[in-house]
Amino acid sequence: MLGILRKDLYDTFLIPKNILSNGFGYLFMFLFAYLLGPNYYMMMVFIMLAIPATSVMVLQAAIEQDESVRFDDVLLTYPISKKQIILTRFCGNLIGILLNMALSFLLMLGYVYGGKTTDIRDGIFIWLAGCVISLYAVAVFSVGFYLLGNKKGTIVYVVSILIWAFLYVILRFVAPWEKILAFGRWNLLGIAFAVAIPLLALSYWGCLKIYEKKHS
Repeated sequence: MLGILRKDLYDTFLIPKNILSNGFGYLFMFLFAYLLGPNYYMMMVFIMLAIPATSVMVLQAAIEQDESVRFDDVLLTYPISKKQIILTRFCGNLIGILLNMALSFLLMLGYVYGGKTTDIRDGIFIWLAGCVISLYAVAVFSVGFYLLGNKKGTIVYVVSILIWAFLYVILRFVAPWEKILAFGRWNLLGIAFAVAIPLLALSYWGCLKIYEKKHS
């Protein structure tokens, strides 16, 4: 399992084209945030939408490389179960989430102490909300990539992000936020986290069934 994880992390962070795309993407986001200044709305967009959307990058990079060399056909000849393969891939995604958590925390501190956009308590809430959203992103997009493969999965992924962004903008104006927040935003965050855990387990089960069917 450790060998698969190291291979997936290499595919994500050490292959030259992925180093450039990931590095440029994060650099552009931080630069864009700096140029826009202390904008509370954009702070939420970056921390609760843009960064969580990249949480599945380890799985996407792994599937892309695996499909190009038919690595799964070789992998399945080794004494490792399909359950272990899928579990390892989920662990890779969790490492991606941890990386994003660190980067979004730095961005949050920049908004709080550099731009004076909001206070630290509100900043922590936005950061934690982004972390929880990352769990949902991994749960949903993992199934998509296993079901559709890299090329079709990437197309659906991009379209989903655009829809997600569109809904975010619409809900900002039409959702009954006063009634929703009356329940308590920390309570809502706790419920969202509690739901995310079984959703991840369900996603793991779904990915495993898809993988078993493709390689039966």
